[in-house]
Amino acid sequence: EIAEQINRKFDIIPLLMIIAQNVIKEKVQRVIIATYRNLVTKAPSQNLPSMLVAKLLPFVKNLSTRKWSDEEIVEDIQFLKDELTTNFESLTTYDEYTSELASGHLSWTPVHDSEAFWKENAAKLNDKDFEQLKVLVKLLKESTDPVVLAVAAHDVGQYVKYYERGKKTLSDLGAKTRVMELMSNDNPDVRYQALLTTQRLVSQAWVG
Repeated sequence: EIAEQINRKFDIIPLLMIIAQNVIKEKVQRVIIATYRNLVTKAPSQNLPSMLVAKLLPFVKNLSTRKWSDEEIVEDIQFLKDELTTNFESLTTYDEYTSELASGHLSWTPVHDSEAFWKENAAKLNDKDFEQLKVLVKLLKESTDPVVLAVAAHDVGQYVKYYERGKKTLSDLGAKTRVMELMSNDNPDVRYQALLTTQRLVSQAWVG
């Protein structure tokens, strides 16, 4: 149960990686790697999305090239490398996007600005009773991070650009009201993205 909830509550996956990248002591690295192994083993579905977004696999691959005196850490690194590779390397761009949504850490990764991605995948946000769209709107409503808010506002605009019929659903979910509120946010990037998306939400133009 702890493994299921700890990252959602305390955001420890990216925090531990920052610590691991900045400490030299093998003892500290060993504890961090063992913690990651426990999180993957005991609650993979809750923790793998954040591990993908935190770019844990490249970090673990880098660790695997080092010389370690402790056999246990070597075994844990290999386990993580194998598990993360199995889970991540077959992911589609859309899988990566939904993992980013699930982690709550939206950032300006290339997918957000890719017109090809949105053209192909906008309607997929409607699957399973708008499951992913609801996650996006939840971040838009609840996050206090200006980067997350700016990216979420932008993504809502991209969704509407390629799925115009989604306007009513967004309105029903409270996203339209929230985007309009964000036009007066303290952060200039949030204001700008909110303005662009508001224009899309109120326009009548159809994408050809």
